[in-house]
Amino acid sequence: MLLILTAWTAKAQQFDLKGKITGQNTGYIHIWYGDKNGKNVNDSCAITNGTFELKGEIAEPTMAYLYGNIKSQSVDDPNSTNIFIEPTIIQVTLAADEFKHAVVTGSKTQDEYVELGTAKGSIYDEMKPLDQAFDDANKKYMQAVKYKAGDAVIKDLKEKAAAIHDKFDPYRARLAAIDYKFFAAHPTSYVTAEELRYHVGTLPVDSLQLFYNNFGPALQQSSYGKTIADEIEKLRAGSAGSLAADFTANELNGTPLTLSSLKGKFVILDFWASWCVPCRHSNPHMIALYKKYHDKGLEIVGVASDDGHEDAWKKAITEDKVGIWHNVLDGYDRDKSIKGEKNDKEIGDKYGIHSLPTKIIIGRDGKILGRYDDNPGGKEEDMDKMLAKVFGS
Repeated sequence: MLLILTAWTAKAQQFDLKGKITGQNTGYIHIWYGDKNGKNVNDSCAITNGTFELKGEIAEPTMAYLYGNIKSQSVDDPNSTNIFIEPTIIQVTLAADEFKHAVVTGSKTQDEYVELGTAKGSIYDEMKPLDQAFDDANKKYMQAVKYKAGDAVIKDLKEKAAAIHDKFDPYRARLAAIDYKFFAAHPTSYVTAEELRYHVGTLPVDSLQLFYNNFGPALQQSSYGKTIADEIEKLRAGSAGSLAADFTANELNGTPLTLSSLKGKFVILDFWASWCVPCRHSNPHMIALYKKYHDKGLEIVGVASDDGHEDAWKKAITEDKVGIWHNVLDGYDRDKSIKGEKNDKEIGDKYGIHSLPTKIIIGRDGKILGRYDDNPGGKEEDMDKMLAKVFGS
């Protein structure tokens, strides 16, 4: 199998997407994908008598974003859809304003992608009322921000939107269970590797490793496989037993803080953000822990994902009274991220942070003792037990 796949990617790198569209005889069809060199390509072609054809070179089955006369930048736009393309001839039939119902033939990987989507379809249907409620609540919040309705009003609307957002959790759990079943049944599918990326922040690292091990050599060497391997490495670097990655970042007053300067102390890295409602709700508890254990050798370093929004960061620190400990920004660089360039200053990346809040406890010797987020065994109460064990109370 490995030899067959290797020959396929080496000799048959061109995809040929032949399409038909109803309800639109003119205009353009666009496609966005990663080419054979891993570079992002945004190509287009004119619609002629309801037909179009797009060609390009790819190294492997690749998720592509196909769109036409889009009405918004939302992934739910009716004139956009995601499909898997392969180095072969692919047929696609579309209808204007109904791209989500595109019929694609010629791509085995797309067939698998449709299989997974169909399995989750009924759950997505159940979620529609909640989707609408959250969208309405979020719009009210954004309008209040836009027209400066006042801090109390804005906070209340944000809390209401967050409360609705929390109601998605049972649905997400059911969707995840379907994904895991698919991953187990299709261990070497590019769909498995592509979709697994969305579970990096919620699956324990050993579970991720197990799925990755089942990829097989060909999929492990694909761009998707390499991405998963990289994420596993980062998660392990930010998990118990690893030496905490050092970093230097400026505190509120501009003074540089180097993590290793706190060696000999127990340190909690608290990854949070001013806009993260669960993070803000956690702050009173963190203050209580700090007051309880600080004299025994506990330090807290708040690492905020508020790069580019320093005023909001500083305001949240003041409002929540968390200026009693060290506070730094994460170091995220949007321009570098868009270009796919490495950013050695991004603290969260060093620890494989994908969800907020995440708290990491580091021992006196600089080794990580625990990671606390949404994973089993990694919740706030588990962190409390660890601290009680560490400090003997």
